[in-house]
Amino acid sequence: MSRPSRARSDSADLLGKLRRGVVANDFARASMVVAFSGGPDSTTLLHALHALKDELGLKLHAAHLDHGLRPSASEADAEFARGFAASLDIPLTIGKADTHALREKRRLSVEDAARRVRYGFLSRLAVERGADCIALGHTLDDQAETVLMRVLRGTGMDGLSAMQEVASRDIGGSRATLFRPLLSVSRAEVLAYCAENGLAPRLDESNLSTEFTRNRIRLDLMPRLEEYNPSARNALARLARSASLDMDFIRGEVERAAEDVIEANPQGVSVERESFLRLHPAIGHHLLRYSARLAKGDAEDLDLGHVSRMFGMMSGTAGKGMDLPGGLRFQVDYDRARISRSAVSDSPISMTDSAPIRIDVPGRTVSGGWEVSARMAANDGGLGDGERGGLRLSERFDADAIGDSLLARTRRAGDTFQPLGMESEKKLKDFMIDAHIPRRWRDGVPLVESGGRVAWVVGWRIAEWAKVGSHTKRVLEMRFEKVSDS
Repeated sequence: MSRPSRARSDSADLLGKLRRGVVANDFARASMVVAFSGGPDSTTLLHALHALKDELGLKLHAAHLDHGLRPSASEADAEFARGFAASLDIPLTIGKADTHALREKRRLSVEDAARRVRYGFLSRLAVERGADCIALGHTLDDQAETVLMRVLRGTGMDGLSAMQEVASRDIGGSRATLFRPLLSVSRAEVLAYCAENGLAPRLDESNLSTEFTRNRIRLDLMPRLEEYNPSARNALARLARSASLDMDFIRGEVERAAEDVIEANPQGVSVERESFLRLHPAIGHHLLRYSARLAKGDAEDLDLGHVSRMFGMMSGTAGKGMDLPGGLRFQVDYDRARISRSAVSDSPISMTDSAPIRIDVPGRTVSGGWEVSARMAANDGGLGDGERGGLRLSERFDADAIGDSLLARTRRAGDTFQPLGMESEKKLKDFMIDAHIPRRWRDGVPLVESGGRVAWVVGWRIAEWAKVGSHTKRVLEMRFEKVSDS
């Protein structure tokens, strides 16, 4: 007689936790896409949300994805999903994905590739349905396993906070709100709920395979930890909640610091080095993670090792950089560090074609993404308004000194240059260093060559020997203008 009473209590407790989570996070009367694999967790989630649907005014849409990992069982899984959703009169969308293809293309683990295709599917469906959130069936046990996985990989405070009950994430270019209402519910409570309500969820045999890290933690490591502390799962979940509280405070401090230290731009994010180095190291580390998240939309793959290396480079010499997960690039320049979303140069002036081109004098020449105009002008000292990114793209020259056989090209090994105001030549490389031209820009900076000599480092300086002086008889004006801006 006591066993049914206990089961009823477990079921009521689970519904109570779910109800409180929905109300506390303002999801009453919300439209939800509910991830539904057919396993115990997602079956419990969908069934329990349906039980509260009328009371809380919820609009539910189930989503089932065939990851392409279990060909022999995928159709049976999909059929179960159809039948269960129909029994609750909940609309269902079934999708298919090629997890192995993504794994090979991106060189990911099976677990990571499966997670990415799943979240992509859920996010697209949420956008199509106009859903307020995506409901996921992660439990307290999943939270404990996530904490252990991240500890083993070398995480920081942010990683220890693990999964949040409500989180916002950029997935496939769309901002998705994730809701995990079972995060305080144990797997034992889930199984008790299924038993009481006569639910017979699907069992995924891959969950028993020790090929996957999470399964090894669940099947081997966690039982060993429970020999030391029978409540190890609860302890790890409490650690996540404690870290999450601390991170809420730290994020506030980081966001305040970011207002003075970082600047978002079309390429990513730049971090002002002098201001950054005045921050407490703890805030500095978290600000770098925050910057990466701002540049990419998330920082899931960024571990403590990446952040520590970035932090070390911030106080080092200019020119150093490193690749970051997710296609990001971290680069330290003289006064700023940059986190860019791609390897494309963020230089305000760069030739896309390194082959030399002949400049028509006078005339207009288009090549390398730029239009170069050359015309004779009056010797009135004016230069026009040719600027881009703070660089001058219009200059005047002594036409007789520079001649009319001009080339536009990028730098070559051994190039020398006599900057305006200097009596002798120096290595072009040294000039670029002295002029604080970022290393990643230097190979693309346009040069104007006359008779084998560099007459103009476009955007920075003309040559002393090519300047307009009191004895200049003819003036040649040149202007570089981005083709797309013309």
